[in-house]
Amino acid sequence: MATIHDEIDSWLAADLHGELSDSEQSVLHAHLLDCAGCRKTHQEIKTMNKVLEETLAHQKPDPAFEQRMLVGFRRRAPQRAGLVKLLVDVMRLRAVQITAVAAALLGLVQIGRMITGENATSRHERHAEAEVAAPQPPESRPSQADALGRSARSGVGQSQTHSKRNCRTGNRQL
Repeated sequence: MATIHDEIDSWLAADLHGELSDSEQSVLHAHLLDCAGCRKTHQEIKTMNKVLEETLAHQKPDPAFEQRMLVGFRRRAPQRAGLVKLLVDVMRLRAVQITAVAAALLGLVQIGRMITGENATSRHERHAEAEVAAPQPPESRPSQADALGRSARSGVGQSQTHSKRNCRTGNRQL
C-alpha cells in the first residue's frame, strides 16, 4: 500500500488547490511535521505557485482568444465529404441512434438463441406441445371400441343425410 511519502507530489498539489478534505489535510500536515524532505518540497511548491501567480496574473488572454483558437482549428481540420459525411450526419440523429441500439439488442438476442439452441416458440406453445405428447392416464383415454362406435355412427348419419339430399334434388345413388 502506498503511503503519503510515496505520493507526496499528488498530496501537495491537492493541498495547494484546496482539494483535500479536513481529515486528509490533518494527515498531510502531520506527515509534514515528521518528514523534513516533504516539508522542503511543500515550501518549494508554495513558493513556485506564488511566483507564477504574481508573474502571470496580468498576462490573461483577451476574451476572443478561445474563439480564434476554435476557428483556426476548424480551418485546419479536414472536412469529410461524400458518403462518410452523410453517415456521420445521419448517426447524429437521435431516432437513428435509438433504432441502431434496438437493432443491436435484437441481434444479440437472436445470437443468444442460436448459441443456446432455443427456437422462437413461446413457453405457452412448448407447454401445449408437451401436454399433447405426454401419455394420458388409462381412465381418461377413450377405449378403442367407443371410438370405433362413434365413428361408425357418424358415418351412418352422414350417408343418410347425403341420401336424403340426393333424393330431394332428383339424384339417385346406386
